[in-house]
Amino acid sequence: MYKKILAQIQCLMVVVLILLSFEGFAFGAQEAPEIMAPSAILMELQRGQILYKKNPEEKLHISSANKIMTGLIALEKMQNQLNTSITVSKKAVSVEGAVLNLEVGGKYPVEDLIYSVLLGSANDSANVLAEYIGGDEQGFVELMNKKAKELEMKDTYFTNPTGLYDENQYTTAYDLAVLIRYAVTKSNTFNEIFSSKARPWVDGRQILINSNELFWSYDGVDGGKTGYNEKERQTAITTATRNGQRLVCIVLDSPEESLYDDSVKLLDYGFSNFRTGILVSMGQPLKRVAVGDKSVDLVSIGDYYYTYPVGENYIKDIEFKVAENFDPPVLKSDVLGIAKYILEDGTVIEVSLHPAVDVYSSVGWFESLLNQVKEYRDITVLLCILFAIEVFIIIYHIVRMIKRAFSRLVSR
Repeated sequence: MYKKILAQIQCLMVVVLILLSFEGFAFGAQEAPEIMAPSAILMELQRGQILYKKNPEEKLHISSANKIMTGLIALEKMQNQLNTSITVSKKAVSVEGAVLNLEVGGKYPVEDLIYSVLLGSANDSANVLAEYIGGDEQGFVELMNKKAKELEMKDTYFTNPTGLYDENQYTTAYDLAVLIRYAVTKSNTFNEIFSSKARPWVDGRQILINSNELFWSYDGVDGGKTGYNEKERQTAITTATRNGQRLVCIVLDSPEESLYDDSVKLLDYGFSNFRTGILVSMGQPLKRVAVGDKSVDLVSIGDYYYTYPVGENYIKDIEFKVAENFDPPVLKSDVLGIAKYILEDGTVIEVSLHPAVDVYSSVGWFESLLNQVKEYRDITVLLCILFAIEVFIIIYHIVRMIKRAFSRLVSR
């Protein structure tokens, strides 16, 4: 009897283990991948949430950071002058990594030079842009470091626009992700260049080709840059979008043979294990407060998105900064408080709280009318102008009729 019960228990345990294994296979979260690169990061671009990191704050010499910052500053400083042609100096082209054989004294459009920096890693083009925009190379480097400080890239320092090795300059995977996120979300032109696979050079004899091989092998890739100072310590920066979710994968100082394998592992991990969805919907009631003698819902006036692991709520806490009572009048455009959503990864998302309806004080009809006029002032002004025009037209026609009648009386 004992043996029979024991056997049944063992069978039951086996069945449970099998079911759990299938559940883990079908629904369980995939473990973070192991990669060869000493430093890497995977970031969701819309909100900037970190989905994977490995030594993200390790200071490294990454030439691609210089090229990206040089291209970004050139676009921001010359945004309305991209067709302007720049004259090439002898000093600018006398540099290691001068791949385009720019002609001294020749003139080249700003936009083409930027493409050559970001697609072709052309150091001569980087120097030409730096001299023109910064006055000289040092002046441009000051702009680079000023921009890095503005973006709170706390572990980044530049000494040249090209990315040629200098022991005094450095950046990190995290800072580089911050830079990429800013560049592709704030500058449409940068995003277009960063997303380009190839572009003819101005001489018509050369083609600038993006060196990131994932453009041709990984579904959804829409941005990329590679580079290195030493062949066995390479960088790959890749953005990819699937189902409305755009990720940036940065792999630093990677051995050449594992550069793209590491990138694919991280992108696969991100798309398989994370989703971007709505945290708070427009019009969603979040809190109720008293406005005078009325109870009013506080709502969001827009959709707020966040990225979360598949199958997890991922909201750690919600804090409200809002008073309990308000004196009317309050309008739907007023911000009456903040709902602070704290996610499990430490991300804080602040949602502005607005009254769901306009609430006016208990006043007479005339003051209520004045409040409505103040709220819709632009429409009121337009209606007044139209009314005045209509009155003018009526008066004009009346005057004409009177003149005609008078003329007829005189003629008789």
